Amino acid sequence: NEYKSYLRGRMFKQVLRNVWGGNHRSLSTWLEKFDSVLIGTGEHAKDKYSKSLAKPQVIYEVQVHDIKPGYMAEYTENSKDILPVIHKSDEIPSKLFGQFSVAYGQLDRIYTIWKYQNGYKDLELSYNLLRSNNDFQRYNKEQAKILTHRSNQICYQFSFWPDYVDDYDGGFFEIRSYRLKPGSLYEWGNAWARGIKLRDTDAVMGLASQIGEMYVVHHVWRYTNLVNRKDERDRAWSNPEWGEIVVQTVPLIKDLDVNIVVPTDFSPLK
Repeated sequence: NEYKSYLRGRMFKQVLRNVWGGNHRSLSTWLEKFDSVLIGTGEHAKDKYSKSLAKPQVIYEVQVHDIKPGYMAEYTENSKDILPVIHKSDEIPSKLFGQFSVAYGQLDRIYTIWKYQNGYKDLELSYNLLRSNNDFQRYNKEQAKILTHRSNQICYQFSFWPDYVDDYDGGFFEIRSYRLKPGSLYEWGNAWARGIKLRDTDAVMGLASQIGEMYVVHHVWRYTNLVNRKDERDRAWSNPEWGEIVVQTVPLIKDLDVNIVVPTDFSPLK
């Protein structure tokens, strides 16, 4: 056992040397290098699938806030005074992709999704600027009083997922959060690269976590109503290939959360 621990320590140190390169790096540069090992982008990619799994550079932050029952109105009132200001700021590169409250599923929950166009560099800059922003720190302090739990994940978007065109307001969104078995992400991506072609009319985004809870995949869909959701899912099931993809991907799933969500009043995506 001692020998195995010694070997594991040696291997980990070698990984750090390979990632760090022996030089001082900023947090954003180190994270980008780490991702090249973790998800297979860049020089450490193992095969043609891993090289193309993530869309280049752009990353997303998925924030999940669970709110004390009865405090949702206070939460959204607080948010509307600060989050749109950050979104419109020329100095802070964080861009609000969308904010959603759960209508069916895990009630008293808010999903807030931020986009960082220049990847980890924008994420690190936003973090540092907001740490010194008094209004944001005051907002965080007030929101913490009415939360029961909060978490965030830094995610990349699947390269095979089509770019979403937000051409209408209304309807609702569905966030399906899959927790996958470790080591199954490539197989998941390869299967869904085929599957998304059968569901591209209602697909908004597909994300995979890189920081926070690992091996989590978020698929976001949009429907005009619940009947439309049923029709679109039935349409996919009418294609035999969809059944094959489900058979391939179900064994990769540890568990799944499905939430029907609606955008807040100030969400850019409505």
